Amino acid sequence: MSIVTLCNGVNYDLSLIGSKAMNLSKMAILFDHIPDGFILTGEVFKAFLSINNIETTNNERIQSEILQGEFPDQMKRYILMNFEGLKSNTDTYAVAVRSSSALEDLRGASFAGQYETILNVRSEEELLHSIKRCWASYFSTYVQEYAKKNQISLSDVKMGVLVQGMVDADVAGVIFSMNPVTFNKQEIIINASYGLGESVVDGLVTPDLFVLNKESELIIKELGLKEIQVIPLETGMEKAEVPPSLQEVFCLEDEKIMALMDITKKIENYYQHPVDIEFAIKNDQLYILQVRPITTLKGEN
Repeated sequence: MSIVTLCNGVNYDLSLIGSKAMNLSKMAILFDHIPDGFILTGEVFKAFLSINNIETTNNERIQSEILQGEFPDQMKRYILMNFEGLKSNTDTYAVAVRSSSALEDLRGASFAGQYETILNVRSEEELLHSIKRCWASYFSTYVQEYAKKNQISLSDVKMGVLVQGMVDADVAGVIFSMNPVTFNKQEIIINASYGLGESVVDGLVTPDLFVLNKESELIIKELGLKEIQVIPLETGMEKAEVPPSLQEVFCLEDEKIMALMDITKKIENYYQHPVDIEFAIKNDQLYILQVRPITTLKGEN
């Protein structure tokens, strides 16, 4: 069964594990800040489709057929064995299940943000259903229309699924290693707020804004409203109001801002290209959750 470990320093094949998992595998070579996890390769997806006799072309019911499909016993046992191993070897009580397509970061045609991510997955039943949700999202109407518009074939399935220990973040956010508005490559932009990073990524809050100059290390700060935070429950997620005392102060102290700047510079230097990064902080420990190169820059074709 083609399931591989995320954090063992192996440079995997993009077509097997997808760009999200591949980028994090690369980062795991450089940093200790990547939550442990495992990856279901595209071969697992193809085997599931074959065993369930699901056609990938001209099939209007493909998403429902994937969601209703059954895992063969060996595949199911192997997935759950890795799930239990992840929980027993770490402090993980819940996992994030993330789609990882090889099509996510194509130059000029990025599918980033178009596939499923399911957070706070705790039970075996939830895990198996979440994996199928990620697979089904490869064939969503939006993805199929976007692929058709950009003349990209989806018939050769290239979708991995990343199962990763979830960080119950105190603070989380996104970083751009260049200013995405002015295209100034000397500026790092950080947007951050309380709770899980979905509040920032999905635009649910007005986050704190930090503009950092790479050379002078000058920090410009703009206080956000930080109205709500997304927090995990025993089942599902909850949007909770941020106490006024926390809304009135910045969610990141200068020491953490400088640490984020340092990591961002190292990651950008590794790629030799501007990047955007998702991060989380729990109990003062910094974690990198996602990294992707910014491939569409002003003046580039």
